[in-house]
Amino acid sequence: MAKPKRNISDYLDALVDKDGLKTEVTITLTNETMGKIVLSLLASGIIVVTVSHLMKNYFPNRQLGSLQKQVYQIQKNLQK
Repeated sequence: MAKPKRNISDYLDALVDKDGLKTEVTITLTNETMGKIVLSLLASGIIVVTVSHLMKNYFPNRQLGSLQKQVYQIQKNLQK
C-alpha cells in the first residue's frame, strides 16, 4: 500500500494548533530518509573535494610560478 504524499501544509498543521506553536514535535526518520541524508552528505563531500582539486590544479599558483622562474634564473647564472 502506497503512503499518501504529504505537503507543506500538513507539516505546518502538525506544528501549529489552535493554541499556537506545539513545543513537542516528533520527527520520524525512516531508513529511506536516513539513506538519502547519508548519500547527500557523501555526495556533497565528494563535490567539495573534487572542486578544490580542480581549483588547485587548473588555476596555477602565481607565487609558485614566480619562484620557479627565479630558480631557473639562478640555475642559468650558476651555469655561466
